[in-house]
Amino acid sequence: MEKHNATKIPLVLLPGLDGTGVLFAPFLAQLPTQFETHVIHYPNACLNPHELAELVLQQVEFTPDTVLIAESFSGLVAIELIKHQIELKALIFCASFGKSPRPQLLNTLKYLPLAQLLRLPIPYRALSGLGMNTQTQYLLSQAMQQVDSPVLAYRFRCLANTSVINLTQTYNLPTFYWRAANDWAVPLSNANALKVYFPHLQIHTIADSGHFLLQTQPVTCVKQLI
Repeated sequence: MEKHNATKIPLVLLPGLDGTGVLFAPFLAQLPTQFETHVIHYPNACLNPHELAELVLQQVEFTPDTVLIAESFSGLVAIELIKHQIELKALIFCASFGKSPRPQLLNTLKYLPLAQLLRLPIPYRALSGLGMNTQTQYLLSQAMQQVDSPVLAYRFRCLANTSVINLTQTYNLPTFYWRAANDWAVPLSNANALKVYFPHLQIHTIADSGHFLLQTQPVTCVKQLI
């Protein structure tokens, strides 16, 4: 993105599947003071992306200076916000998507007792092999304690049931896609699919990174931002 002047830049952060905003901590710690940050926290309730977008609109007054970062699950929320013709300086999809990122896998999950399974302890040692460092594992543990398992299960099902990008026109605003080079959850095809509706979308691949991009590569992500 281009350099900014001394005026503070409104930066709105939409969280991933947990919806808490807790996982933004490493990224926020690296942000320079030129940004005025608004971290969105989703209610601990079964709300679909359209309903979550409506709540965001109640909390944020978007302006032509606003930068919006949608992490992972919140790509679906950003899509709903865009349909409201919000004003933005830039839209950034971070390891994100506008439709089901792994449709075959997620369709299988629809038939499992997700709420019960999500109550089980997460094998954090195994997650370290997926690009999660110790700090990210700790933050994920903190975030998961704040969200009921039926809510997480509902959001997983929202992913599984979103088979197409829910847009009917193109948008010419500056759009960026921050892609983790080793993203096990979201393949490159998801970024390419967004290009149909955001023709100016620029894909930036960040090396040595897994799906938890803002958590494990915060310095690199901030450099992309400024």
